[in-house]
Amino acid sequence: MTENISAKELIAKVITWRKKFMWITIVSALVTGVVVFIMPKQYKSTAILFPSRQFSVSKLVIEANAGNQEDYMMLGDADDCEKLVQLLTCDELKIKVADAFNLWKRWKIKDTVFSYHYLKLKWEDMVVIKRTEFNSVRVEVHDYTANGAAQIANGISDYCDSVRFDMNRRVAGPVVKIVKQEYDNTLLRMKELEDSLFKLRTLGVLHYKEQVKAYSKSYAKAIEKNDLAAMKRLESKLDTLKKYGSAYQNIHDNLEKYGAKYPDIKMKYDEALVNYNSLIPIKFVVEKAKPNEFKARPKRLMFIAIAVLAANLMGLFFLLIKEKFAKVSK
Repeated sequence: MTENISAKELIAKVITWRKKFMWITIVSALVTGVVVFIMPKQYKSTAILFPSRQFSVSKLVIEANAGNQEDYMMLGDADDCEKLVQLLTCDELKIKVADAFNLWKRWKIKDTVFSYHYLKLKWEDMVVIKRTEFNSVRVEVHDYTANGAAQIANGISDYCDSVRFDMNRRVAGPVVKIVKQEYDNTLLRMKELEDSLFKLRTLGVLHYKEQVKAYSKSYAKAIEKNDLAAMKRLESKLDTLKKYGSAYQNIHDNLEKYGAKYPDIKMKYDEALVNYNSLIPIKFVVEKAKPNEFKARPKRLMFIAIAVLAANLMGLFFLLIKEKFAKVSK
């Protein structure tokens, strides 16, 4: 059967073993104190960010219909805040910041095939990014120097724009390629049609419909006057229109069609280039991180207190087990 120990009996045993607990306390405090004082100091810096509205640059800035434009100076909503947190915690940003501030050496990350894994583990210990109750994002960074903590925190907030810019380019790049190809084809086709019209104009076909009306009217007058020379001259011109007129009209109609298409495709090409080459910052920096010379970690007294308490609890458990086995063996 299991022997139950009351609180009164447990206190009595603690008093009986007080010398042992005193030695446990002294030894654990000394060992923990040495370990904690060897640990390097860490300093903390904090940056506060608000998300901005998430829209394409062309829609915000150069869209023709100004009445439908969004206000790029407005703070973002809850969804925009979640998107900002996702960007701030993505692996691509971690690598960019690690390369920019040489965190591999600063944080003593092992140079092995598992370097990226160790970076993520160290990042989880040194960096905290969380959404606040005010729909803002807090970036907290620990480092072994106060200036380093501030630089890394500000670097994280800066590089999130770089990550978003690279992400946008991966989407906008194919769009630019497609629209540019269509834009170039439109210009090329218009140039071919204009060259064809120029050749037809050198043959005397300047404007098919207008010339037919004018020549037909003049030919009728020449018939009335029985002017054979004029009739012969007009018949020659009408034969030319008859020969090339349909080709002229077809080319002229196609050129008008491409001329109407050109402004739209040019606008889309301009918008695609703007989206590819530009980015409105995705956050408002409320508070930039500043160096704080007050040590943030380790909290030595707390470590020692926890270690002493844990050692005494383990000692009590061991002494109770030892006493139990002594009774059983006896």
